[in-house]
Amino acid sequence: MKRILATTAIATLMAAGPGLAQDYPTQTVTIVVPYSPAGSTDPAARFIAGELQEKWGVNVVVENRPGAGSTIGTAHVATMDPDGYTILLTTSAYTTAPAVHHDLPYDPVNDLRAVAMPSSAQFVVTAGSSIQSETLDQFLENEAAERDIFMATAGLGSSTHFAGELLAAATGMDATAVHYSGGSDAMVDLIGGRADIYVGSMTAVLGNVQAGQIKALGVLGADRARALPDAPSTEELGIEGASSGFWLGVFAPGGTPDEIVEKLNADITAVMTSDAGMAYLENLDSDVGTMSAAEFQAMIEAEIEQWTVLAAERGISAD
Repeated sequence: MKRILATTAIATLMAAGPGLAQDYPTQTVTIVVPYSPAGSTDPAARFIAGELQEKWGVNVVVENRPGAGSTIGTAHVATMDPDGYTILLTTSAYTTAPAVHHDLPYDPVNDLRAVAMPSSAQFVVTAGSSIQSETLDQFLENEAAERDIFMATAGLGSSTHFAGELLAAATGMDATAVHYSGGSDAMVDLIGGRADIYVGSMTAVLGNVQAGQIKALGVLGADRARALPDAPSTEELGIEGASSGFWLGVFAPGGTPDEIVEKLNADITAVMTSDAGMAYLENLDSDVGTMSAAEFQAMIEAEIEQWTVLAAERGISAD
């Protein structure tokens, strides 16, 4: 019955023709965040919701549906009508989860459509009080060369988990992944010296670094971070194959008409490239993603393949 209703809804939307996007939205739009309000994703969702509400003149609300490493909220959106009134704002964990969870309650390629990438940021290799080194090269030459490293993650299959595994694979570091229920819990043990390192997004770790609670050893990718000029980049250190970034992405249920997807992409991009959006991102040392929906979809599919290969190579599985 559900499939019949969804098919009927899609047919109705398609029959509406090119004028559909001109009328959308005419009622409340819900942005589902598959994490708790305490996470770093929620503030971004509320900023975007507020800006879109002002732009559209309709209510835009944020609904938190945390659990199961973000898959509960994601699965919920996958079952909603493809009319643009329920959309998902999630993290790059969207592409890592399929690499370890082979029984996801949704197909990440077909059950949801990539819409827009509001922001992207660098991953930062951070260390707690158990590490004496000040930079990533010192860490690899000292602590990582002498013992197994306890690497905190925000959960099995999370983007922080895969960023850490990518670093370990690129450097040959012996690291035991210690999975927490989220980034906040991982940070507590990192600060307390019960975990050695955590590879987290700039958004999630910058405040703790600036407060002196943890150290930034380096960043993944080609360039140093604007907010952390003393932390070397992996490419600068000659570490190959460790480039990866953290992003926020908006998705809509599969079958959402192109006209609505394109309007969402254009309006979200406009919000994030506005003066308010740029100021918001600068405060987080993040960049706006200006991809088209098609370009973002292609990136999603490529990342799912990349992380699936890495999971097989590293023996990572939740099954």
